This record gives sequence, structure tokens and C-alpha cells, in this order.
Amino acid sequence: MKLSGISIALIILFSLLILQSIGGFIQIQNYRKAVRRMHKLGNVGLGQKRGRFLNGHVAIIACDSEGIITGAEVMDGIGVWARFHPVDTFLDKKLVGSSIYDFLDITETFDKKTFKRYRGYVRALEALEVRLTDRELTREQEKYMEERNGRKKKTGSVI
Repeated sequence: MKLSGISIALIILFSLLILQSIGGFIQIQNYRKAVRRMHKLGNVGLGQKRGRFLNGHVAIIACDSEGIITGAEVMDGIGVWARFHPVDTFLDKKLVGSSIYDFLDITETFDKKTFKRYRGYVRALEALEVRLTDRELTREQEKYMEERNGRKKKTGSVI
């Protein structure tokens, strides 16, 4: 039996899809293990920054009921080879033992470019703040709503 060029291409494509599925499964298992590990340290906040090609990350930060960080792990890397690893510092400051509120105050002064760079960390910290303070919206969501409502008032439009 002789295979044509299209048959070989379809076999290669199918093989690549299977490899991608296996890699995705392994990455999901790694994610679940990291969340379980961090949950043992306290409340968990998750944040992600999607990258176009290589510069994305997923941050998992754990803190106690007072907002003191007890652990942090980040997954950054390429595809299925990316693994979670512990992180000791953020913005040149020690993470473990610091308050999430101190970091949130610092991140409020970020310009747009810096915020995009650290979006995963900021979202994880905001998620912890929402959980600890029973707020309904994160700081990022509140800013968006203020800007949106502020624009509506200026233009006089009604929705």
C-alpha cells in the first residue's frame, strides 16, 4: 500500500493534534497540582497575562486571612514545557511575608505598559483582595467602570 502526499500530510497533522492534546493534559495536571500546593498555604489568588508568543505567565499567590503573602508560584515558558516555579521577589521586594495591600498600592501607580507586563501578578493580588475584603469588583474593574461611567456623563449618552 502506497500513501499519497495528502495521506502523509493528514497522518502528520493528526499526530500533531494528538501530541498537542497530550501536552495540554499534562499542563492542566501541572496547574491543578500547583493550585493544590498553594491552597495549603492559605487563600489563593490566580492571575494570568496572555502573551502573543513567549511573554505570558500565570501567577498563583497565597496569603493568610490578614493579607500576608505565604507563597507564590509562576508558570512562564514555552508551551507544554512550562512549569510552575516558586517566586521570591516581585518588583524587587520580597513576596513571602509582605502584605498584598502594599503591593496593590504600588501597582496602582503603574503606567499602562508596566501594568500589562505584570498583569498576571496584579490580577492575582486583586483576586486575593476581593476575597479578603468581600468587595464585588477588582480595582481594575472599578477603574474601568469609573472611566465608562465618566465618559457617559460627559457625552450625555444614555444606555
